[in-house]
Amino acid sequence: METFRLTPQSIAFVALMAGVAVVVAVAAPFGSIALGAVALLAIGLVLIKAMLRTRRWWPLSAVEGTVALSGLVLVAGGLAVVAYAVVRLGTGEPLRMMVGWPHVDSARPGVTTRSVSYSDPDTQQRLKDGLREAGIPFTVGMQDGKEFVGWPAEHNVVAEAINEKVRAGPFRSGSNAHIADAQLHRQFLDWLEKKGIRHEVVKSDGKDYIVWDPGAGDAIREFMESRGSAECKGQAAAGKGSGAPC
Repeated sequence: METFRLTPQSIAFVALMAGVAVVVAVAAPFGSIALGAVALLAIGLVLIKAMLRTRRWWPLSAVEGTVALSGLVLVAGGLAVVAYAVVRLGTGEPLRMMVGWPHVDSARPGVTTRSVSYSDPDTQQRLKDGLREAGIPFTVGMQDGKEFVGWPAEHNVVAEAINEKVRAGPFRSGSNAHIADAQLHRQFLDWLEKKGIRHEVVKSDGKDYIVWDPGAGDAIREFMESRGSAECKGQAAAGKGSGAPC
């Protein structure tokens, strides 16, 4: 049996395997890792075969030596790919280079990394209004028939706070009322303005809700009571009575 030694033929074969390892590492890195694992298994089988034949790891036959040396080249290629991937991830760079690289996006400025959609158009509009008022750039896109609002990663902290506020809804404090009668609705707004109570009109589910500062208490009850008292005074001044106590 001819023992292994470096010959022009074995060197040429190892060089061919080195070229294959480089091509696979660039074109399909995951394939390079898989080849390295298979090559490591082949090296182990070769060494076991040699031990069973000679009761020691060495010398190897010409074929065994060529297979083992070629396997080492492929294992080195797989390890190089793993090391490169670890370095890229450690520096926060995206692994988007050639076919087969895992797709990992870093949080680069201007890249939309978060998007949400609400079925209620008014809630969706409040989100866009909140982002616009905060000066946060956002994008609007359609997906599966739904409108999604997205924003860049660098604005996540503020945008998420706005989104949480929108998701909680304008009625989380409980200080709100929907008044169907347009005249009464206007009177209540005027009453809040006169009292200096901070308030806003919020549209939800197609209805206008008046939301006021919760520190003002049950403003709608006070308004109705004051309105009732005013009507009684007006009736007394006109000499009219309904037969019911005011």
